[in-house]
Amino acid sequence: MTTSRKEELAQKRRYWRQHLDDWQKSGLTQVAYCRQHELSRHRFQYWKKKFYPKEPPAFIELQFPSGPEGKYGHQPLCLMLGSGYQIAVERDFDPVALKQLIGVLRQI
Repeated sequence: MTTSRKEELAQKRRYWRQHLDDWQKSGLTQVAYCRQHELSRHRFQYWKKKFYPKEPPAFIELQFPSGPEGKYGHQPLCLMLGSGYQIAVERDFDPVALKQLIGVLRQI
């Protein structure tokens, strides 16, 4: 009896989904779980990334000190991104525009 490629992939997905669910319930580290179940750590990580893609960090609203005598006065906050970009954020910045700008910079 032959199974189609689609069925084989579905079986693999169920197999790895079950292991990932079991791992999360186990409280073990990934390495310990893989050793205990004789699984390839690299395969485990591959399927973990497929099922649980890394979510972008949540946007966090900044709270500036009130009044000009605050610790930072009227100086903008400087946001330094890992890709070498810097963004100066003023007190009255538009959070939606900042989020969009960061999204554009990530794509460059």
